[in-house]
Amino acid sequence: MPILGRTPDECFAPFRDHMAGLLAATLSATEVLNYVGHGARRTLAFLRGEGTTVPIRTNDGALYFYLSQTLEAVKEGRKNYRLRTLQYWYRLQLAPGLNEQALLRWEYDSSLSADTPTHCRHHVQAATNLAIGRELLDLNHAHVPTGWVTIEEVLRFLIVDLEVKPLCGEGWPAKLTESEQAFYEKFTSKRYKK
Repeated sequence: MPILGRTPDECFAPFRDHMAGLLAATLSATEVLNYVGHGARRTLAFLRGEGTTVPIRTNDGALYFYLSQTLEAVKEGRKNYRLRTLQYWYRLQLAPGLNEQALLRWEYDSSLSADTPTHCRHHVQAATNLAIGRELLDLNHAHVPTGWVTIEEVLRFLIVDLEVKPLCGEGWPAKLTESEQAFYEKFTSKRYKK
């Protein structure tokens, strides 16, 4: 069931609390995850001023993780609002600044449509080149299509492939599974598939 509430705040609060609990258990117990903005459209991010990155230790050294999700509480019927994701950005970068170049970034933009000749709504970009024949494709400017990328999948990548040590220790697989299941069954109209 999608997130419904009688006011926009009743929609935003449960999703923020869900995400904050997951990120506090895995990446950072000190950074505050909250909304910027008021009314029916808000952006969820780690906040210190306008936003911040979270330092993480990988098997190859330090990186910085950035998360941002723009959400909207849309009027549904006469009495309810439904929470809708407009955009998301998950970034890994070498330096903490918000304007730093990302090594990897997963993005979604709901405003892009099949009717508009532009890049994929769901995509990944990387600060590298891919040899295709004699030419190089700049993956920093290409928009390689993906499906919907959940924060749990990004965390799984960080923990498994980059060997980030989750704060919750060896219980991380259960924590991610529980979070994914809650996301699908409490916050969307989709069902969780094991």
